[in-house]
Amino acid sequence: MTRLSIGEQVTLSLLWFSLNFETAALLPVVIPTQLLLFIAPGGVGTVQQALALGWLSAIGALLALLIQPLTGLVSDRNTSRFGRRRPYILLAAVIYLAGLLALAAAPGFAVFVIGFVLAQIAANVGTAAYQGLLPDRVPAGQRGTASGYLGMMTILGNVGSLVAAAVLLGNVTTGPGLAAAVRSGATRYYALGIVVLVVGVLVTVVGIREKSIGHVPAAVAKEARTAPSSNFLETWLAPMRHDNFRWVFLTRASVMLGLTVFLTYIEYYFANVAHVTNFVQSTAAVALLALGGAVVGALTLGMASDRIGRIRIVAAATGLMALAALAFVVAPHIPLWPLGLVFGAGYGAYTSVDWALAVDSLPALGAAGKDLGVWSIASNLPAVLAPLVGGLVIGGATVVGLSTEAAYRSVFALAAGFLALGALFVFKVQEAQPHRLSTAIN
Repeated sequence: MTRLSIGEQVTLSLLWFSLNFETAALLPVVIPTQLLLFIAPGGVGTVQQALALGWLSAIGALLALLIQPLTGLVSDRNTSRFGRRRPYILLAAVIYLAGLLALAAAPGFAVFVIGFVLAQIAANVGTAAYQGLLPDRVPAGQRGTASGYLGMMTILGNVGSLVAAAVLLGNVTTGPGLAAAVRSGATRYYALGIVVLVVGVLVTVVGIREKSIGHVPAAVAKEARTAPSSNFLETWLAPMRHDNFRWVFLTRASVMLGLTVFLTYIEYYFANVAHVTNFVQSTAAVALLALGGAVVGALTLGMASDRIGRIRIVAAATGLMALAALAFVVAPHIPLWPLGLVFGAGYGAYTSVDWALAVDSLPALGAAGKDLGVWSIASNLPAVLAPLVGGLVIGGATVVGLSTEAAYRSVFALAAGFLALGALFVFKVQEAQPHRLSTAIN
């Protein structure tokens, strides 16, 4: 497989910027803010709103559990002359546009939920097809570098999304003008998201040359076409029989469980516990501080991991994130900027090598789309569990008479524990083991 130039790396990873721009601020900032219009209007950070947010997050994650592996499997076997992955990226873009328009113009909660579901379906179809495209095009010796570019695009997409949310929804404050500010800011946020999405999809579809499965080596083509399908569960669980894939999966699941618990409820924490009036901007500020710390190491650590390995980077990264989350429990009034930078340094380091570590652990490149879809369950299953667990903790606090502050601090303690567990799991990965695959897609 031919080595990729810098320009090809940027083109290949650009859609990751667009996808993260659509999603980064959605559940932590935009969706919780819009829920103020539909659930317990007039209140901020109520138990009803926290539970509604948890259920919406769970619905999105359940869709992802099914859609990503299925889309990956179908795209592995696609023989279209337009390529295996790009037709599904285009399909996802069309569905995404419909979902974003519904979210922007929703007159009531039912249309809002429909828009959210459409956006989640599209995000998962697009992500699954895109994940399969990357190992099709990246040589084994450049996986760390490609992962670094992906990490950088992830961070830039997150920064752009959070800056947009902070600016466009920054005037949302408690009081009589809240509803109008939410509607205006959300509409402009979704309009900007549509522009970013269209640009990213066009660059990917036009700028990346993709060969159909009929042009790849025969062994890979046969493997993709004849992967077990008679038993649905067996097809999904097949990569879990491989030790490295299983431990990489558990590492990611623990890290994402901690991240999701932490990020899902941080906005309501600022509004209901820290009593910050401008809670949207405070949430975005912490996230931006974290991403500022992440930018420093994302690309360089990805490149370095091709030489020094990835396990130590992941362990150190998750440890830093755990420390920052724990600080919200033991010292909730500590200044935000050092916590954001520490958390961000860990997040950037983890993001820089996450994808490369996953591809290294794949049992078979011919089924990369499906197996990376299974790997994505390590993100999506925590996204189901984390909001439900957090919502139950917060709701249970009301039942047993505990304070809301104690409930939110308990949630952040859980987040720290899950992140620390990820640091332990990654040491079970046998990084020195030669990669099982010598067959590459040209």
